[in-house]
Formats: sequence, structure tokens, C-alpha cells
Amino acid sequence: MSFEMTKGLFKYDFTDQHAILGVPLDAEFNDIRKRYMKIARRLHSDTCSFEDQADKDWANQFLSKVVNPAYNKFSKESDRKEYNLLLAAIGKRVAKEQGKMQIESAAAKELATAKDLEEAYKTAVGKLALKQYESVQETQDAIAQISELNMVYLLRKERLGGAVGT
Repeated sequence: MSFEMTKGLFKYDFTDQHAILGVPLDAEFNDIRKRYMKIARRLHSDTCSFEDQADKDWANQFLSKVVNPAYNKFSKESDRKEYNLLLAAIGKRVAKEQGKMQIESAAAKELATAKDLEEAYKTAVGKLALKQYESVQETQDAIAQISELNMVYLLRKERLGGAVGT
């Protein structure tokens, strides 16, 4: 099973657990847990509705090797705090390297200039999360796009002096 992401925060050698789970960067643990449960039901071998057996196998592998570890990052408070510190550091790095930043998705480009950052960000993440686990291709595309949204959100928050994750 191949899961190589090169867009958004993944470009910074950072595993964007929020993008994998399809939740905003400021999501509360209960919201993360609810989202994880939906994804787990969708991808688990007993309940997966993908038609093709290869897709079902991929879904089960993706659940165990990518989604479960992403959720585990949030399930213990100490891991959550460590992850949030890393997120704050990535935000600073994104701001420092913004000249090299390439934004590909339309949603992230819109977010870069949105007047109401918070509302635009949460709406865009929510739209992508709705279709995130509909198919193998949709999953990878949505994760990449959500991670780009997270990158732009971190950049704008850093510019405003309101770092995320601290």
C-alpha cells in the first residue's frame, strides 16, 4: 500500500493528522473522535461498501496504517500536546518559507484571500471531509487538499500573530 503525500503540510516532512481525519486544526477531541468513528465504519473490512475487492483491501490497510495512527496522536493528552507544539513550529516554518509555497487547489487559493478566515476555512474543510472517504482516489485527493488548506490557514494565522497549536 502506497501513501505518499507531497502537498500541503506533508511537504514539510510533517504528517498532517488533521488532514487524514478531515478535521480543522482547532477541532476538539470529541469532534475528532466522532469523525474517526465515521471513517472507521466506512473503511473497516466488515462494513466497507467499496465495490472492488482491491479497493476494500486498500481501505482496510489505510485504516490500520494511516487512519488509526492519526487518531492515536489525539487520543492521549501528552501526544496531543506534543503534536500541537510541532504544529506551531510548522506554522512558523510555513511563514518563513512562504515565498517557496505553491498552492494548487482552488479551495486553498480561495482561503488565501478570504475575508473571514475562520468561516471560510471550516466550510472548506467540511466540504472536503464529506467526500473524503468515498473512493480510493477521492481519499488521497481530499487529504492533499485539506492539508493545503491547513498550510494556508497556518500561514495566515501566523501572519496575524495567532499561532495555532500553542
